[in-house]
Amino acid sequence: MSSDDSKLVNYLVRMVVPLRREFGQHLDVQHFLHDLDYAQEVLKTALSSQDPRLREQAEYVSKLKFGPRLGDAQPTTVKAPAPVVPAAPVATAPAGIVERRKTTRDSPNSQLPDAPATRPPDTPLSAEEEMRARIMKKYTSGLR
Repeated sequence: MSSDDSKLVNYLVRMVVPLRREFGQHLDVQHFLHDLDYAQEVLKTALSSQDPRLREQAEYVSKLKFGPRLGDAQPTTVKAPAPVVPAAPVATAPAGIVERRKTTRDSPNSQLPDAPATRPPDTPLSAEEEMRARIMKKYTSGLR
């Protein structure tokens, strides 16, 4: 028995007495687990209860039985992926963006140009810039 099934049975057993007291209805746990119509009828009855604990238990059981298999996790919203729009070719690059062209390793211009200094040398780098610098150093130092 998985942990979700044991939680489900635990909550169903807790619901037996309140359902009998308030509605006079006997809850057969094995029948509940195997008969979908019976389970929906019992949960509908329990959700209409005056007892807030019975209503909470019925909500939890319905989430375990009929909802996605999340257990105690909070439901998450799934965003639809953005539609893919083909990019139009840009004639000129915006100011501040340097276009790099690929060169072969055997060409005389295979050396990478020095990066232009955009900040004073004593200014600390951001975490992203520092990581980028370490990666570039690794690939340009000949370790590869």
